[in-house]
Amino acid sequence: MASKIFVMDMRDDGTCRLSLSFRGDRGTGISRLSCDLSRDDLLQLAVFAEASGLRDALGESEPSELELEGLTVADDPKRGELTMIRQQGYSEQSAKVGRAVFQAEMAGVVEVCLTRAEESKHGETLRALLSELTPPEPLLAGLSPDVAEMTLYRLREITLMLLAARAAERGSSLGRLLRAKKSRERAEAEITAYLSALAGNLLPRQVRRAREARLGLRVIDNPGKMSERS
Repeated sequence: MASKIFVMDMRDDGTCRLSLSFRGDRGTGISRLSCDLSRDDLLQLAVFAEASGLRDALGESEPSELELEGLTVADDPKRGELTMIRQQGYSEQSAKVGRAVFQAEMAGVVEVCLTRAEESKHGETLRALLSELTPPEPLLAGLSPDVAEMTLYRLREITLMLLAARAAERGSSLGRLLRAKKSRERAEAEITAYLSALAGNLLPRQVRRAREARLGLRVIDNPGKMSERS
């Protein structure tokens, strides 16, 4: 199914209406896939879009998938498209959207989610701490300065969006650490660990290749094979 129009209709309460209009393979008219996204699901979709863009910049081409309430989004970089599957009870509806179209529409959503994160209770503190953190190793090893800077910038954005939401939760241990000046070092350590773990989850191939390079091993795309450098 070829996509025709993809729209993310943002609401003031933080929720969103996703709609995708498309024409069937046989040209039998226009169909529409739509669903409401909660504030949390919208954040997850924004992070998913940012992660997909980051993997593209680093040459990662493995497919990825995100499951939300009533909606599954599957990204296939090699085909240049995403598949959206809407589930309502026992019925299921699917449609495809080009990756470039998806990224273009999601750019505005990401900006809104970033603004909300920065304006949240602990957003300013989180942004300041993230800007001072030492880059996670070995992720950036072997990258050119420009690519390394872009990678770290995108990872900081994703981390800010996720941790701002986490710190705002009732009884959050991270929120307590950020409130107390005496626990700044502990907060920094937790944020650094989170960013490093996030990098490993989002970019496992890049992390593996960097580690192999540091260990003096020949980097091979097949993860089941490694050999020593000659």
